[in-house]
Amino acid sequence: MERLKKIENVVEKILEIREDTRENDDILYLCVCEYFHRGVSSMTLKNFLKGRNEISCPNFASVTRARRKVFEKRPELKPEKVTKLREDMEEVYVDYAING
Repeated sequence: MERLKKIENVVEKILEIREDTRENDDILYLCVCEYFHRGVSSMTLKNFLKGRNEISCPNFASVTRARRKVFEKRPELKPEKVTKLREDMEEVYVDYAING
């Protein structure tokens, strides 16, 4: 539980500082990993994936869950463009889930 709270706090700080992370989960994840392990952005993808647990980087799902939680608490950080796009795509996703 303490680790998840730490991830949430880091995500919130990054979202406050870097607007580009509000619209792009990949950039947010990279920034979070850099916070937990300086120099991770210079690693090859293969080395990063092999050693992610040893260097204490959280998994991608934990970061995106933390982002959603921060957006619930701090809606002013939510990017309007992405929110609108997700609303527009909701019907497509529902149709896909029902009709596969």
